[in-house]
Amino acid sequence: MATVACSRACPFVSHRSISFSGQSIARSTRVVRVTRVQAVKPPAGVTLPPKQPDVPPPKNGFVDYAERMNSRAAMIGFFALLAVEGIFGKGLLEIIGVTTGNGLGFEL
Repeated sequence: MATVACSRACPFVSHRSISFSGQSIARSTRVVRVTRVQAVKPPAGVTLPPKQPDVPPPKNGFVDYAERMNSRAAMIGFFALLAVEGIFGKGLLEIIGVTTGNGLGFEL
């Protein structure tokens, strides 16, 4: 019953059952279908550029890979900071000994 419903829900996967020591185990094998896609022609009156624009090389080290790694490191650091603050129940500056919110010391 379950294989009938699954075969209707997943038409691209063929299901086979295997008997292992008297028990039936469902096993699926994927069928890969390859299709060729062609580009759509532009509408009448639209002309394509004669040459693809050149992209200038990245300057000052702003390369996609480096920026992606930098952003991932920043996200890991941010969530690690949230975890540390959640565990200790204090802010980062209070954990390292910097007190905040005491004023400037010359109140009237």
